[in-house]
Amino acid sequence: MSTLEDDIARRTGLAVRAQREARGDSLRTLATRSGISPSMISDIERGAKSPTVVTLVRLAEALGVGVAALVGDEAGPAARIRVLRKGEGAHGEQPTQWENLGPCTGGSRIEFVRHRIPPATFLGPSAGHAPGTVEHMHVARGRVRVTVGDETADLVAGDSCSCRTDVAHAVENPHPSAEALVYVVLERG
Repeated sequence: MSTLEDDIARRTGLAVRAQREARGDSLRTLATRSGISPSMISDIERGAKSPTVVTLVRLAEALGVGVAALVGDEAGPAARIRVLRKGEGAHGEQPTQWENLGPCTGGSRIEFVRHRIPPATFLGPSAGHAPGTVEHMHVARGRVRVTVGDETADLVAGDSCSCRTDVAHAVENPHPSAEALVYVVLERG
């Protein structure tokens, strides 16, 4: 392999391992979910083999992440919190506010939640959800501090974030006198 290929294989392997370990999965568990042998996954994680596109897609699906999470930035645990600031939506559009959220049907893995967080209130820490669970949050009014594992993000009205909440997490309204209004879509893993 060339130097570029070696670098990509190394980064991809470290990202696969970080994602697998963040979920608490063994090689065998990931192999079962992805249909890829444990020895092949081990070779990929060590950077000894460069995965095909199909292999990357299967691993990403089994890990509950996008392919970009496996070939993106330098290795290290993937961020648990991804923030979208007001005005940073697709094509420069502002994120849509979720004003009218209704109940889900029985058996759905999706929950819709609206939180009115009183001033100077700390909610949590809540226990981690099942692996693969993601909470998408939109701050409609006020400001909040979101903590997931050892990562923290401060959000203001108009900001949104997606958080992998398979670890302890919390939300805080640090403002001493203003309520925060937050809408959450919870995708259970």
